[in-house]
Amino acid sequence: ENNYAIWGFLKKCHEEGLLYKGMDAMPWCPRCGTGISEQERKEGYKRVDDTAIFARFPLHGRDREFLLVWTTTPWTLPANVAVAVNPYLKYARARQHGDTYYLSVDCLHVLKEKGAYEVLGEVMGEEMVGWTYDGPFDELPIGEQAKQGHRVIPWSEVAATDGTGLVHIAPGCGKEDFELGKEFELPMLAPINEEGVYYPGYGFLEGRKAQEVADAVQEWLREKGFYYKRETYSHDYPHCWRCGTALLFRAVNEWYINMKWRDRIAAVVDKARWIPEWGHDQELDWLKNMGDWMISKK
Repeated sequence: ENNYAIWGFLKKCHEEGLLYKGMDAMPWCPRCGTGISEQERKEGYKRVDDTAIFARFPLHGRDREFLLVWTTTPWTLPANVAVAVNPYLKYARARQHGDTYYLSVDCLHVLKEKGAYEVLGEVMGEEMVGWTYDGPFDELPIGEQAKQGHRVIPWSEVAATDGTGLVHIAPGCGKEDFELGKEFELPMLAPINEEGVYYPGYGFLEGRKAQEVADAVQEWLREKGFYYKRETYSHDYPHCWRCGTALLFRAVNEWYINMKWRDRIAAVVDKARWIPEWGHDQELDWLKNMGDWMISKK
């Protein structure tokens, strides 16, 4: 009876033109080979120490000037296509050892470990939007696609004190990155398969597991002149609630229900009697925050 009810519901969605196949970036367990829902992801957070890398991206038309970016997931750097800045934040233009770096004025402490530096001036994030740069993996086969992006984009969620205040964006490797990729029509590189292994086109990374390449990525950056420094970063990171494996984000094709019915569903929710009563608020909160409803979860 339950199965018939579900298929009847899906048939109705199809008749209304609400059922579609699309792409999204979602948390993925490389051991189980399956996607993880938002609720499941919340159940598996663990405190871990990860390798965080500071990388410098050379700006086009600016001699020895670099965007200084920071990431706790070095495996995503080969899929980089943009750098996000907060248009309302101030960024410092700082010279160190003959090179000039752009980073948040609240993150200048990042430079201290590498020696003395001089702040040459400040610039608002909105003034940096549109700047273009060279990516660290452009010479790999997949790099030709990445080069179609490689520009600075605005994102008001960038925090002044996290990392360097500049966020490296890889739409195929993160939920927020994916949404920004759609908004700014960025190329999307999806580097890993169901087992968390790099696809062909990623050169020295091909066939390797994403969780095991931090050192290799660091050496590549160092050889090509993109490396600045690394640190160990302690943070809460989602793990699979079934097997305890650290999750990766990957872009996948899934089936969705368009939630343009949201208001109609909310009206039904309001008419129903809820036991317990707080179920009413939970249901409305779910409707408000879910976006389109991904139903396939391969």
